[in-house]
Amino acid sequence: MSLTQSAIQRMTNDEGGASDSSFVPVVQVIRINCMEGKGGRETRYRVILSDGVNHCQGMLATQNNIFIENGDLKDNTIIEVGEYLRNIVQNTALVILLQFKVVSNPGQKIGNPTPVSISNISSSVPSVPVPKTEPGTNNYGSNPYGQQQSSAPVMRTAGSSSSKPITPIASLNMYQNRWTIKARVTNKSDIKHWSNAKGEGQLFSVELLDSSMDIRATFFREAVDKFYNMLEMDKVYCLSGGRLKTANMQYNTCKSNYEITFDQNAEITLESDDGAISQQSYDLKPIGELDSIEPNSYVDILGIVKHVGEPATIVSKKTGKELNKCELTVADDSGAEVSCTVWGDRAMKAQQEFAGMPVVAFRRARVSDYGGRTLSAASGNGTIVNPRLPEADRLRDWWNNGGSSGAVKKLSSSGGGGANRFPEFETRKCIASIKNEGMGHNSDSKPDWVSFKASVSFIKSDREGGAWYSACMNAEEPCKQRCKVNQQADGMFHCEKCNQSYPDCKYRYIFSATLSDASGTSWVSFFDDQAKILLDGMDANDLQKIMIDDNAGGQEAYEAQFTKAQNTDWVFTCKVKQEFHQDEQRIKTSVQSIHPVDYAKEGRSMLNAILAM
Repeated sequence: MSLTQSAIQRMTNDEGGASDSSFVPVVQVIRINCMEGKGGRETRYRVILSDGVNHCQGMLATQNNIFIENGDLKDNTIIEVGEYLRNIVQNTALVILLQFKVVSNPGQKIGNPTPVSISNISSSVPSVPVPKTEPGTNNYGSNPYGQQQSSAPVMRTAGSSSSKPITPIASLNMYQNRWTIKARVTNKSDIKHWSNAKGEGQLFSVELLDSSMDIRATFFREAVDKFYNMLEMDKVYCLSGGRLKTANMQYNTCKSNYEITFDQNAEITLESDDGAISQQSYDLKPIGELDSIEPNSYVDILGIVKHVGEPATIVSKKTGKELNKCELTVADDSGAEVSCTVWGDRAMKAQQEFAGMPVVAFRRARVSDYGGRTLSAASGNGTIVNPRLPEADRLRDWWNNGGSSGAVKKLSSSGGGGANRFPEFETRKCIASIKNEGMGHNSDSKPDWVSFKASVSFIKSDREGGAWYSACMNAEEPCKQRCKVNQQADGMFHCEKCNQSYPDCKYRYIFSATLSDASGTSWVSFFDDQAKILLDGMDANDLQKIMIDDNAGGQEAYEAQFTKAQNTDWVFTCKVKQEFHQDEQRIKTSVQSIHPVDYAKEGRSMLNAILAM
């Protein structure tokens, strides 16, 4: 592959280079210099780039250090540059290589290149003096860009009251210090307050959309007071003065790989809305394709809310705070339905807001494989009832013309939404369906989930030492009082997981039981959380003390606790999974949730089911 003619002249002058996606220059790296990082910073690599006629200074973005570390990029390597930035430092061009691929290495320098002429460097980006450094200090090892100004890969002038050059959100990157974006506010959070050892503070977040993509921005402390009321949903603003950082995609639902932090020094102006930026951006996925979406990914879906569950309150394991939730069953014209959880105030108002089977757009709903495929709706303004979309009109026509009565593939077992939700009457099956439907025999080894109402016909509680195991006392990671421990000769309990020994242990239930309904019986496994509910709230530690204390009833009292739980009715959600034990395949069914039967509600549900036939 030949070197691109005049590539260095074009890259250093930015004449259509970074702003022209068709320009993919092929150049040679004729020299590599290592700049050791200072103060714990990453090592940087400075390079000399050549097109065979001219050469210029360059720098690798840190994510590309791997090319040098694994030996792919050496002196005289030819590369194809996919994305770069041009910085101007004291009237000298520095090309930052963001993306490239290695082509070959001829083993020698091509041509006799000379330094590129700087006489024609674009004046659109002013020269910025290099910050002074102490004698003997390598400036590239500390901060290679200091307070320099970067030119964006793509820039245009705002067609509004703002005269600043506008950078598309898709072109933002960590190597720009100054930029201005023009974007629409598509989501806005409430103000959140925090208090810790370092002090108190407040924050709020917005999602900003332009014609290229969306990005999340967060405002802290004084910026909250200054900008919260100013930023309004669906309005367009020019924003500058923020800091970019890599997005935490576990919590960030926007498409940009970065997110912005603004303080009180940000510059934000309201702009006229010329309609160039859409009201909302959707990348709609059919519900029927959710099976192929990786868990913890985010999707946009459009569907008919065909069922609204009862609002419920749960306690967050992370924060200990109560959370309101409500399960919706959503269907679309792919012939599938899925359970989607809405949260907070929206959950408490769900039965009113989603009444009448409306078309609803869920933006950036999180995919889970807990209970089949389920969704968790984003907070804020990511859920829109009856959106003004052509796809919404087509979906409503489909529903009204036979879609409501067509065959449906249920992606969420027993209504989905996780194992702890109460399984609604219409989502349940019978025990015989575990065998009849071949549950647990999935080729990908994923479990099946099933809910049913059944009686506890037998509990196997005669395990030696009691129907429990001894667990580690460590309540933190990695044990969380779940790991099995063994008692040593000195009486201490040693945990191999956290490599600690404790004078005592925590007992946790584990036993088998037989569940029965009109269709048949099934052996199931009970674990601590569900077993405590079955045993009327009796903790395993308390029952262990009763069992070994004759004055408290001893073995007889222990057995009576299990006898009392037999022949009681419950609504169960179980996980059915294929396991191998001593090279033998077996199907294991374990109880994941257990709910008492509300007979009045059961009767109403049965009547409604009969009337709907």
